[in-house]
Amino acid sequence: MASVQSKRVAASVAFIVLGLAAGLGLAEAWVRFARWTPRIQVIRGHGLRAVDGVPVWEDSTDRHNRACVEQHPERTRILFFGSSITYGASLTAPETFASRLQDQLNTTHPTPGFCVLNFAQPSFQFEQKYAVARAEVTRYRPAVIMWESWVEWRQLRLIGDAAYSISDFQLRPDGFIAIAGVPDWLNHALFPHSRLYEYLTLEYGELNPEQVIERERIATFANNELIKMVQLAESVGAKLVLYFTPPLDRPFAETVASPSDSNTVLREFAQAHGFASYFVAQELIDQDYLQLRLTACCHFNADGHRVLVPVMERFVLEQLNGRPGDGETTR
Repeated sequence: MASVQSKRVAASVAFIVLGLAAGLGLAEAWVRFARWTPRIQVIRGHGLRAVDGVPVWEDSTDRHNRACVEQHPERTRILFFGSSITYGASLTAPETFASRLQDQLNTTHPTPGFCVLNFAQPSFQFEQKYAVARAEVTRYRPAVIMWESWVEWRQLRLIGDAAYSISDFQLRPDGFIAIAGVPDWLNHALFPHSRLYEYLTLEYGELNPEQVIERERIATFANNELIKMVQLAESVGAKLVLYFTPPLDRPFAETVASPSDSNTVLREFAQAHGFASYFVAQELIDQDYLQLRLTACCHFNADGHRVLVPVMERFVLEQLNGRPGDGETTR
């Protein structure tokens, strides 16, 4: 009788275990099929690789325009570095303002002409932009470096086959994000292989206990990181230009009237270090933001990129004509 009872208990336990395993398997499959998006940035694929320990990637290379320099080595070179805003989310290369800017500059200033190279990539933060810029600025020695300023002070780290935005998390000694109470060995085994566990960890992982005031965070970023770009530009004799791209969820006049702390701090940094900065919203203040946007967050549509061409042309020509790099924006 006891033997029969033991078998029933064992069968019940096995049934429960199998049920849990099946449920977890279905949940794992659903997370992968539905492609749930975590609340933080995660990059997979797209040629993801490490450059001096920094994860970088390329959604495409059709914006680089290297052939222009090969065919016209005498032309003045303008290099853009930025994220998806400058890259041109959901646009073809000819539709982006960088490509159109080259055409416009060569129309108005055909001698010696211009090559505009765009090294922006979707989701690039400062570390990614700077890792690419170190190679490309040294290679092309541009006259002007156009640097898009968006939210770029977050760090990404390679864990397994993906890059994760880690700035808000407290990392374990092995470099992994984890949920409190989960032992390192189990976390290390599950995180790279289970999308369900990864999603839960990114949602409920241990957060960094440090509370940093936003202005202090930006000032630290500028003094420790952005200064590297200032020095890189100086090393090749290039003019560095910081351009602040606006959100597209409100009229441009509202953005101009209430600039973010980050833009204010970085503009002060530019002024202190003698290079120019521009608020793009100021240049578009009379435009209807709804007609220019692809997404409410920040991405311009094709019409928006077309409107940005004369704006960027003015920025570039002012720098080439010796406008003081005082960080001020003029009309």
